[in-house]
Amino acid sequence: MLSYHEITAITVGGEGPFAFPSIPAALDYVRELRRIGVGQPIAIRLTADTYSLNAPIRIDSGITGVTIEPAGGKRVTILGGVEITGFEWDTFNGVKCLSAPLPDVCKAADGGANFTDLYVNGARASFTRYPAEGYFYAEDVENHEGQLFSGSKWFIAAEGDIKAFRNIDRAQISFCHYWIDEHTPIESYDPETRRVTFKYRSRFNIDGGKGTSSGLEYYMENIAEMFANPNEWYADEGKVYYIPRDESVTPETIRAFAPTIRKLVDVQGTPDNKVRNIRFRDIDFAVTRGEYGSLGNGNVASSGSETVYYASDAQAVSNADGSVTFRYAANCSLESCTLKNFGVHGIVIDVGCHNIRVDSCDLYDGGAGGVKIIGGGVGSPETDHTHDNVVDNCTILHCGKRYFAACGVLLIHTYSNTVSHNEIGHLYYTGVSVGWIWGYFPNISRDNLITKNHIHHLGGGMLSDMGGVYLLGMQPGTVVSNNVIHDVKSKHYGGWALYTDEGSSFMTLENNICYNTSDNSYHQHYGSMNTVRNNIFAFSDGQMMRVSRTEAHLSIIFEGNIVYSAGVPMYDISRQQIGQKTVSTCRNLFFDCTKEEPVLRDFGEEKRTLADFKAAGLEDGSIIADPLFRDAANYDFSLTENSPAKLIGFKPIDVSDVGAKR
Repeated sequence: MLSYHEITAITVGGEGPFAFPSIPAALDYVRELRRIGVGQPIAIRLTADTYSLNAPIRIDSGITGVTIEPAGGKRVTILGGVEITGFEWDTFNGVKCLSAPLPDVCKAADGGANFTDLYVNGARASFTRYPAEGYFYAEDVENHEGQLFSGSKWFIAAEGDIKAFRNIDRAQISFCHYWIDEHTPIESYDPETRRVTFKYRSRFNIDGGKGTSSGLEYYMENIAEMFANPNEWYADEGKVYYIPRDESVTPETIRAFAPTIRKLVDVQGTPDNKVRNIRFRDIDFAVTRGEYGSLGNGNVASSGSETVYYASDAQAVSNADGSVTFRYAANCSLESCTLKNFGVHGIVIDVGCHNIRVDSCDLYDGGAGGVKIIGGGVGSPETDHTHDNVVDNCTILHCGKRYFAACGVLLIHTYSNTVSHNEIGHLYYTGVSVGWIWGYFPNISRDNLITKNHIHHLGGGMLSDMGGVYLLGMQPGTVVSNNVIHDVKSKHYGGWALYTDEGSSFMTLENNICYNTSDNSYHQHYGSMNTVRNNIFAFSDGQMMRVSRTEAHLSIIFEGNIVYSAGVPMYDISRQQIGQKTVSTCRNLFFDCTKEEPVLRDFGEEKRTLADFKAAGLEDGSIIADPLFRDAANYDFSLTENSPAKLIGFKPIDVSDVGAKR
């Protein structure tokens, strides 16, 4: 029999004196060892293929120095849901489909389901949608104030748009506007007045016309009568109905899971006693609940002091929690893990965390974002600061499935973090978002490094006002370098590759390759003393570079860049910015592959050339020349040996190690 001080590994399942029936039981044993002074590192090895949870795994500050990993080098799944079994062929709404009885834990009192996401054979099933394509438009809304935050609790549907659907109280209204998507159940519907009342108030103004960024263009989800298309599901009278996505899904092959819990792992210490040295390795985390209503932090005039729930957060699904969370923790990690089929965010590194590492993990099919890192803001105690965390060598793909406004990686009130060598793509909003202070106010965010990431296929024409990398507020020491960012497509405006938003200041953006954006390659709303140098900007639908607000100070230093246009002007900057030199530009190479003489700025009645800019005291050392990329048409922006880019001192950008490398 080993003494306590000789124990280095215990198992969950299996046999022997150090085998435990569950992960919580094994953790309780480690807590007891720590209590009596046994301090050596201990591995908890998982012997089963799957662990289905009915509550999160909770790790407090009494548990330290633990690695949780599979036994025998295999993969293990930790699951936050139950499998639905007993499928057989059936018919619903006149459509051939599969059906199965709902487990009791999944039944709602009205005969529907008490969950909002169904996962079939490893992929998310779809809600029914009405209309099947396109949108409906409101005749009227509650609030006509026209301000951004003047939301509405109801709207009047156009005649004939909303029908006498059965189970309409189970339906959800969804709509995208500005940079958010909003989702709310229907609180009530009056067929005579056609008034639809939201359960959750709209976060932003919906009093806008058709085709505007503020207008209410909505669709309904979870309508029984619309059950018709492959991969759709609907629950009714204690059964779930599913239309197979393809011929491979049969009663014999289907594996369907309903989520029952919102969180799989909760690592939570205290400000005075952090959880330390917890590692998760080679584990697949899957299936968590995704319904989410945003708690309001203010009051609206019609409700006095009543707490208000909104149909969306104001930006980036920022208040939502994750499936694996750390709070008041240090020196912890997830290594070579996957998170899939998760409800809202995948991983949240919360207040009071430092040296948390997300390494070589794959996150996909998430309801919202991949990784959120958030700490205490300006004025918070140092124990609440979150800093020096790393997200490296990960893939974050096909997320934002329920909440489109989610980011691949979101950093809020946090400093000295590194986001590196990741592939982030196929999202509907921003790839990496850093900072959370609008304007020139004190900001705890600083010294963050965003480097060597491949960020691509964002937006999908669903939302507006997004960036491959989005920066906000004064962030001295923050560097965005050596990223490849492409295919960013907005709905109404604002599909940008690099985006320095309100008050962004004292940052460096260099050695990035940005192309195929629906607006500018680089956009600064307003800010101070940002250096943008040695980047390649190509193939924007809007002007190649824009600074929206004119301010009486030096806004950006734009130098040593290659700007490669396909017919659009190089700049969207004001006459005042040119005349007062609040935008400093020099040593840039400009080329328009559609014309011999590129236009640097088009004022409509006049078009400014490079010679005009030089006459105004800008663009010292800048040239017009074909940079001689190896194959720009196929997005190979490496330079040939005789490239004239060397005349501006351009340093070639090596992309061989950009993105996740396994």
